[in-house]
Parts: sequence; structure tokens; C-alpha cells
Amino acid sequence: MDKIFSSNTIRNYLYSSFFNKPINYQVSLIDKKEAYYRKRVFILEKKIVKGCFVQDIGNFEIINTIHKFYKDKNILDVCAAPGGKSILLNSLGYNVIAIDKSQNQIKKFAENLKRLNIKINIQKIDFLKSKFNSKYNSILLDAPCSALGTFRRNPDVTVKIEQSQMKKHQKTQLQMVEKSLKILNDNGFLVYIVCSFHPFETIEVIDKIMQKHKNIRLHDISSNKMIKRHNGYFINPLSFKELGGSDVFFVSVLEKMKK
Repeated sequence: MDKIFSSNTIRNYLYSSFFNKPINYQVSLIDKKEAYYRKRVFILEKKIVKGCFVQDIGNFEIINTIHKFYKDKNILDVCAAPGGKSILLNSLGYNVIAIDKSQNQIKKFAENLKRLNIKINIQKIDFLKSKFNSKYNSILLDAPCSALGTFRRNPDVTVKIEQSQMKKHQKTQLQMVEKSLKILNDNGFLVYIVCSFHPFETIEVIDKIMQKHKNIRLHDISSNKMIKRHNGYFINPLSFKELGGSDVFFVSVLEKMKK
């Protein structure tokens, strides 16, 4: 954590948040004047309001900020289930092609879609093992990771993760980024997201990709809720202190240039 968040104020806040119960949020499919944050986010109290779905406020901030990079409204969401990011993108006007290899997670995705009465094409596909005949201009990769960024809700995650697991995660993440770039058109955009603050899963993954692919351009993200670190951005939990905090996400926006 100290390698990513150099500010003592941020680190102290993160350490103290181990002892605070996180606030849960729900995001509206449509703008609401009485919303808690950016006309979309409400506190989840007793039950989910009709037309809303549960999502961490940091996750909402990520998608609400980066979706503007996608010039093509047809987007491939690689690890989509249980659907939070896909549903948010759909509400922003995107046609989402959602894939995931977990049947249990897909079932939760389908339940969310039914409750919200919206349609998204969700398919059970193992991304790394499947062959893709089509190429895409817009890809979202919310890669499998250690979930260290969720430590407020899952404090045990900080003691369960071992370095060998982190290296295994990084290997999978690199494979998924490579596969994504392979099926990404020239001048297309790939957004890489993980809910982690560990360098192995964040800046090191992007470093290795940039060293190998000289035709990849990184884009700056405009958000006062994030902190730039080398080749990507981390959600700054202090930005949401008055709103009860947030999970820690890492995001990097990659554009594939012509060779």
C-alpha cells in the first residue's frame, strides 16, 4: 500500500477504515434529482429501489469517467458477470456484448437483468480458451484479481493472499490483456480494471505490456477522484470520505495504434 499511496493522510485513512463498516450504494438507471452523488448514486438502506442496482461508489466513478474514451458504442465486456459495469454501460447508451466463464456469476447477472427489465447479451465463454472471429473497437477488461481493494468489506483478504497467488494472478492478467489486444482493432480502446492496489496486478501489468507492444498509447484520465501512478490511476478513497469511502480500483486506458 505504501508504494501506491505516498500520502500519510490517505494511508492513515485506509488503515482506520478496517474498523469502519462500509456504506453500500445503489445506482439508478436514470438520473434522479435527489440522488446522493452525481444524480445516479443512492445509499442502500433497507432495500434496493426499483430501477437501481448495487455497486460500490468507486466502481461507479471508474465507469462514469472512462466510458467517454469509447468511440464505438458496441463494447465487449470480457469478465462481465455479475454485471455491475455492463449494466452501467448499458444505462449510458452502450450496446454491451457480455461474456464470462462462471455459470454462477452469469446466473446472478441474469437475475439482475430480469429485475431491472433490461436486455444485455450475456454468454458463457472462457475468454482465454475461446477463438474470436470478430474484432472490436471497444473492450472492457475487469480482470480477475486478488480483490485487495475490497479490504474494507473483506478485511481477511489482506492476510489470505500470498505472493505466489499474486504472481499467478499477474500471469492470467497479462494473458487476458494480450488476448484483448489481439482482437482489438487499430485505434480501438481497451480499458484495464482491477480491484486491487498491489503493484503486481496494476502498474507492473501495464509496464510489461508497454515494454512488449510499442504501438500502445496510454491516455490520461480526467478525474479529481483518482490518483495517477506511473501508467494508470487509483481511486483515491479520501475523495469519498464524506460519502463513507470506497473500494480501491486501478484503471488504465490503452489505445492500440497502427504499427
